[in-house]
Amino acid sequence: MKTEETSKAKYEVKYVIAVPGGNDTALVYGTDYTPEQKKKINDAIMAKHSNVEQVGFVDPNKKPELQMAGGEFCGNATRSAAYLYLGGQKGEMQIIVNSEDLINAGVFDGGKAWCEIPLYHGKDVITTKEPGIFIVKMNGMVSVVIKPEVAKRYLNDTSLLKQYGMEFIHKYHLEESEAVGVMFCENIGPKLKINPVVWVKAINTLFYETACGSGTTATCMVEAYESGESKKIDILQPSGLTITAEITFENNQVTKAVISGDVVFDKQEYFLEIN
Repeated sequence: MKTEETSKAKYEVKYVIAVPGGNDTALVYGTDYTPEQKKKINDAIMAKHSNVEQVGFVDPNKKPELQMAGGEFCGNATRSAAYLYLGGQKGEMQIIVNSEDLINAGVFDGGKAWCEIPLYHGKDVITTKEPGIFIVKMNGMVSVVIKPEVAKRYLNDTSLLKQYGMEFIHKYHLEESEAVGVMFCENIGPKLKINPVVWVKAINTLFYETACGSGTTATCMVEAYESGESKKIDILQPSGLTITAEITFENNQVTKAVISGDVVFDKQEYFLEIN
């Protein structure tokens, strides 16, 4: 357990890097860190690995748990943690995420990892802000889903997507949310693709992510909402890989959401000294 005295001393962290759908995620061994230490570890890992887009904390010696550096819910990190706890073998488990949500997760035959997405149960789960633009609320994450017919005007120059994403966050006054994802959607042949810009408040990170599980879920939720029926969609990510979202839509509401897809690890353990 890190105390106020030891928090000022040097300490070493060990971590591995998972690649769920292309969304590189560092999983640090150990969960007994203060919020300040988690941010410092997050920043140090991202400074060392330019490919890492998020950092979580796990402890294989304890009951299954995942803590995100920014306190946000992350479906891809949850799938990666489940894969790690199960050793990549077929199975099902429950994992505590951010000391709040008890999430069903596991690994299918063939190594695809899955998890349920914790749902928000208010009356405003999905709201239409403008034609083709929706706000989707989930526990630990808010998504702005921008349909292809609207998003195409922003996709001519993807180097500006982070700027556009923050403009939407400010426009809809979402700055107090734990995390916000802005999904610029496009049609690539018969496939639906998302271009996710994700901002996490506590650690002030902003990424045009290579893949986003929560954004994939939100996008599929909008498809179910508009059609009035359950949906299962393979959604293309900027990485070129797909994440499958399965939305159960009953009595005009989303009652269950599950994402699944490939998770691989780079088979290395990393060590980093933190001052």
